[in-house]
Amino acid sequence: MSFVEKRSAPVPVEQAKTSGELFGVDAPDDEPLTRETALKVSAVFACVRLLSDNIATLPVDTYRRVAKRRRPLPTPDWLIKPNPDIGRITFFGQIMTSLLLEGNAYILVSRSGGRVVALDVIPASMVEPRYVATRSGRKRLVYQLSVAGEEEPADVVGALDPKDVLHLQGLPLAGDLRGVSPLKAAALTIGSALSALEYSGDFFRDGALPGAVVNVPGPMSPEGLKAARQTWRNIHRGRGNRHGLAILTEGATFQKVTISPDEAQFLETRQFQVPDVARLFGVPPHLIADATNSTSWGSGLSEQNTSFAQYSTRPWVERIEEALTALLVADTGDPKAFVRLSLDAIQRGAIKDRMDTYRVGLASGIYTRNEVRALEDLPPDTEYGDYFQLPLNLALLTPDGPLSLSAGKSTNEPDDEPDGTADETGEDPATDADETDDESADKPKETAPVDH
Repeated sequence: MSFVEKRSAPVPVEQAKTSGELFGVDAPDDEPLTRETALKVSAVFACVRLLSDNIATLPVDTYRRVAKRRRPLPTPDWLIKPNPDIGRITFFGQIMTSLLLEGNAYILVSRSGGRVVALDVIPASMVEPRYVATRSGRKRLVYQLSVAGEEEPADVVGALDPKDVLHLQGLPLAGDLRGVSPLKAAALTIGSALSALEYSGDFFRDGALPGAVVNVPGPMSPEGLKAARQTWRNIHRGRGNRHGLAILTEGATFQKVTISPDEAQFLETRQFQVPDVARLFGVPPHLIADATNSTSWGSGLSEQNTSFAQYSTRPWVERIEEALTALLVADTGDPKAFVRLSLDAIQRGAIKDRMDTYRVGLASGIYTRNEVRALEDLPPDTEYGDYFQLPLNLALLTPDGPLSLSAGKSTNEPDDEPDGTADETGEDPATDADETDDESADKPKETAPVDH
């Protein structure tokens, strides 16, 4: 017995709707390759969950740029709670899952009296950005809304102006109004993972492979086959009959059926698909519980975690910041206002890394003690907490020489200036100097002769 799949001609990737069509496998029960079916692959689910949760839980603040410095602004209500039905974390989570699975995120902006009052994430499958011609012959960008009908094409229900939609793109292509959808770009990777998952499920669920075969010489009628099978079961099935002695007569032989290495290779295929999917989303495999080819050293894993924040998380964060900053500027009319998601919050669970960062910031004069205590939700130090701390051996290089940060004056100047105290005669040197200046002012000034 061998596992031979019945294959048909494969469909081009851009036209494939099921994994069976994609690989040329006749699988009538396959589901379309959608975001729901893609999430059935554990590696896809883990990568989407990791990136979405990391970014959705970052603190959001608003600032104003003043003379190359940022000043905090009150956070608008639509950033604290985007709409009455969902909170900030759910809102940003919807943005990220839409970007990661479909390459685009569309946010509907609701206004009242010209001010933003609510934000809602629209399913990307319902929106199509396109240009339409105006009466003057110029083209205008609109976002066309549609719902899937019983027959293609989908029914168009309306269009939105760009001012009412925030459009976040994933990987952009020149000349395309939409970002690249990972489900389409990586259809082969995700589709093969789905096929392997479905094959293993069918294999273990249906049990199409018999455990053993009894070969009988000569033909047997269907009734004889049924009687022989039932007799074998009656003799060897049951708690008291397991692993009993079997006696074969009339030239019958017993043969154990095993899985060939080629047929069992789908297990290795599934193992390879984990780093393959992780590569697609830019996630280190060890963060989705696959440390097969990763280093076991703590420093190596720490560097990979830092790289994940720099190269995987930061680009998505800046895309969101750019879109929300544009909305904040339009809502407040302040071109210097901007939105920031704090990536420092990733260290919230790593207390050692967090304390090391504070230590360097305090020693370099970047933070005050009260600023650090505020970051840790601790009460301020009312006595000395607002002072900067600097090592005593630091100095600034000024045009007049090194300026000691601890002494507050140049270190190369002698300390011989009058301090305003009385000398040994009991007179004030400053007073004497003033009197001398007054006397010299009354006398005519003498000039030295000049030799010609």
